Amino acid sequence: MKRVISILLSLFMVLGFTLTGCAVEEAETQATGNVEILLQIGNPNMAVNGVEKPIDTEGTAPIVINDRTMLPVRAVVEEMGGVVAWDGDTQTVTLHYGEDEIRLVIDSVDAYVNDSAQMLDVAPIIINDRTMLPIRFIAERFRFDVAWNEAEQMVTITKTGQIAEQVSTLDTTPAKQPGTSGSNNLVVYFSATGTTKSVAEKIAEVAGADIYEIVPKIPYTSEDLNYSSDCRANREQQDDAARPEFEPIAVNISDYDTIYIGYPIWWGTMPKIVNTFLETYDLSDKTIMPFCTSGGSGIGTSVSAIRNICPDAEVKDGMRGTSSITNAQIEEWIAK
Repeated sequence: MKRVISILLSLFMVLGFTLTGCAVEEAETQATGNVEILLQIGNPNMAVNGVEKPIDTEGTAPIVINDRTMLPVRAVVEEMGGVVAWDGDTQTVTLHYGEDEIRLVIDSVDAYVNDSAQMLDVAPIIINDRTMLPIRFIAERFRFDVAWNEAEQMVTITKTGQIAEQVSTLDTTPAKQPGTSGSNNLVVYFSATGTTKSVAEKIAEVAGADIYEIVPKIPYTSEDLNYSSDCRANREQQDDAARPEFEPIAVNISDYDTIYIGYPIWWGTMPKIVNTFLETYDLSDKTIMPFCTSGGSGIGTSVSAIRNICPDAEVKDGMRGTSSITNAQIEEWIAK
């Protein structure tokens, strides 16, 4: 009898340690909140922390529309820990993650993040009864890191569980204009939706540079950026002669040795208003550091275009940034 009791006690102890170990492991996972999601263009499956899962029940695969990765996001957002709701009457998708809310409307580039207006590069669209949404915009607004591998056509979404930097909503306040700081570095950027502005301000801070925003004389509206239609941005990018005008700038370019120039990627290259800027000023003998924001396309084509426009300048290799770029990454790029 004593032997039976001893065996039972041993079993209880083993089971107790086993269950405790499982509980600790689960608690640590919940505490860190680590997640890695891999999405590949043309692949109907995603990998979540190494486990393959379908993106949706219909076998829908991510696609690229105007350099933005689009896909049905419900399963992805739920794996991130969020919730997705659909209102068929208003054609509105509402996404929640923690205290954050994103509202997107089909065929509209107007988005609302915590009731603050932002502008999408590509409007949500329905294809074969599947609602295709821009995953980078959603993930970054929920403060996840997003990386793009051009060679593998792969999107990687990660979160380490650490407190992430708050992603700011669209700020329509003009950037601080160059003053008398004495810096020989100047950051010049064009930003239609606010994403490039965020990166430009970080670069200016790290480089100790003055900063200037290229402001179009005719502002871009949401309709102008509705890439699924014959919008203004599409027409300009397809017209080699298009040179949109920008407001006069209160800065003497000749005072600067290094020009950091930033822009979103439209149709695989820089917007035509950047061509206008480069052709307006003599940048001979200056160092040009291009940077861009893009959901998928690289910066190489636009860098080649800048070298053609500014043959007497030293045009460095460019950098593709995101709203989550760190100071260390910027410093590494500048030091190259």
